Amino acid sequence: MIDAILYIADTTAFNDDDPMPQGAVKTNDGKALIYWRGKTLPDDQRITVLASDTYTGTGTAQRLFDAIENDAEKMALYTSVHDLTPRTVIDEEGNETTVAPPFAFGMLAESPLPVPHSVSARQGMEQLIRLGLDERVDAAIDEIEDVVQRKIVRNWLQKAQYWERDNPTFIAFASTLKITDGDVDDYMRQASML
Repeated sequence: MIDAILYIADTTAFNDDDPMPQGAVKTNDGKALIYWRGKTLPDDQRITVLASDTYTGTGTAQRLFDAIENDAEKMALYTSVHDLTPRTVIDEEGNETTVAPPFAFGMLAESPLPVPHSVSARQGMEQLIRLGLDERVDAAIDEIEDVVQRKIVRNWLQKAQYWERDNPTFIAFASTLKITDGDVDDYMRQASML
């Protein structure tokens, strides 16, 4: 899944037969921002993608908003719809307070992704490469003192088609690479998206 913040310069270019993408929508003066989630980004010249990233659970939205905030051109489009100008409000007792609108106009719910039961051996090895751990594999296996266990882990690494999260050999393999139990969950989540 991909999360994105989309900008539409002219909402009247869409209609009931050709609707805007769905998501959390904010409109202003015929323009729109949409916090969108889907499998592939919309391919439509009427839509500008201000920011996009693979949905990885909690923290995805913040990465998108940070990308916009750090780009002056994208920020200009964003604030043309979502005004960030502080406002003075008066409470029930007549006291004035200046309130700044939150930067995030709306987003879809985020939650940690579930830990996959397994990933393919290709996904698992690719994730090791991305983490820079692939070159430590042989040395880590060689450090296993029990000869039988060392051979089992090496055989599993070379022959397994899938790396299962709860497999004792996978757990031993992760331990040899000094990957903590919590890090293994993140490792499996990231590998499953490759």
